[in-house]
Amino acid sequence: DVLRAVEVEQEVGDGIGGGGIERAGGTWVGFPGGSRFIADPSSPQSRSAVASSDAVLAPMTAKVIQVRAVEGSAVTEGDLLVVLEAMKMEYRLTAPRTGSVAKVSCKEGELVDLGRVLVELVKL
Repeated sequence: DVLRAVEVEQEVGDGIGGGGIERAGGTWVGFPGGSRFIADPSSPQSRSAVASSDAVLAPMTAKVIQVRAVEGSAVTEGDLLVVLEAMKMEYRLTAPRTGSVAKVSCKEGELVDLGRVLVELVKL
């Protein structure tokens, strides 16, 4: 799996630019207040990831500094689930959709690798 750093421009909000890491299936984009995986719809990996997008993945190797997700709790799209720290920056991972937290697979203080499943959601 080849990774490539890319520069992106945020198109909504205050126009503050961000950075991203491109990988098979799309690009992880970090911006003030969070990060998102932007899938490349032409990629087979992306179609697979979208089908299982109930998982919140680590966008990079990082230290877990806060876990807000609680198994069994309901979440709304945009709710804060996990905060990571990498390269002296915080990355806030939010719920990609409304649902319920099925499983939390990380704990505070733990080092997680790129692509690791941190939280699994199920539809309500």
